[in-house]
Amino acid sequence: MEKTKPCPFCSPPAGVIVAQNAVCYARKDRFPVAKGHMLVIPFRHEPDFFDLTGEEKCAILELVSECKRVIEKTEKPAGYNIGFNVGAAAGQSVMHTHCHVIPRYPKDTINPRRGVRGVILE
Repeated sequence: MEKTKPCPFCSPPAGVIVAQNAVCYARKDRFPVAKGHMLVIPFRHEPDFFDLTGEEKCAILELVSECKRVIEKTEKPAGYNIGFNVGAAAGQSVMHTHCHVIPRYPKDTINPRRGVRGVILE
């Protein structure tokens, strides 16, 4: 019988939480795609963003704004990508809903005008 790995987001280690509210928390991404990349994660284990409660969805957005304030204390991004990967086909590798807050910097990509569309092959 295959042993299931524990969810890495359900029990954040001490000192990892950068910001939180009653429903979710924010932490630095362990594998950042840009300097300052953060994640916002509901405390309740729910794999699918669409199955979150309205309160959880609102709490995530509140923390996204807090992440921006935290990031801008040390970094000077020129923009942000904010997003969710829902399901393995969309790139979700940890099956616990989480929102990426990715700071963007001038010239960090060849064509930033495509934004998130750049992840879809033509």
